[in-house]
Amino acid sequence: MTPDATTLIVVADGRRARLLEQARIDGPLHDRPEWLADVKEHHDHAAPSHITHSGDARDRAEKAFLAGLAKRVETLVAKHGLEQVVLVAPPRALGHLREALSSTVAKKVVGSDAHDRVDATLITLESVVHAARFANAANFRGEPHLPGIDLLTRSPGA
Repeated sequence: MTPDATTLIVVADGRRARLLEQARIDGPLHDRPEWLADVKEHHDHAAPSHITHSGDARDRAEKAFLAGLAKRVETLVAKHGLEQVVLVAPPRALGHLREALSSTVAKKVVGSDAHDRVDATLITLESVVHAARFANAANFRGEPHLPGIDLLTRSPGA
C-alpha cells in the first residue's frame, strides 16, 4: 500500500452523491463538488409506494443515477490519475454502483462502507474511510514468508 496514493471517495445513496479526494492515506478529505458538475441528482417523482410498479420506476431511476455516477468516477480516475477508490453507500446502492463500475476501476476499490453517509461531516467520513480501508486488519495473519513459532519450537536435528 503506497502511503501517498491519491484516493477518490465516492459517497452516494441512489439519489445524491458526494465525491471527495484524499491526497495520501489517512490524510484530510477534500470535498470536490465541481467533479459532480455533469451528474444530476435523482429526484424521486415516482408514484407513491402503495401504487403498483412504483418500486420498479424508483429502482430504474436509482440504477441510472448510479450508472451515470460510475461513468463519472471512471473519467475522474483516468483524468486525475487516482490510484484508489473507496465506496460509501447503503447496501442496495453499493451493489448497483459496484455493478456499474468498469473492471479497471473496480480493481482500484480498496474498501467500502455499506451505510448512507451522504450528509456526514468530513470528520465522520475520514474515520469511515479509515475503517473501510483497513477493515481486513482483523483477518491479517502476519507476513507469510517469516518463520513462525514452529521454527523456534522445532526439536534439534529436525
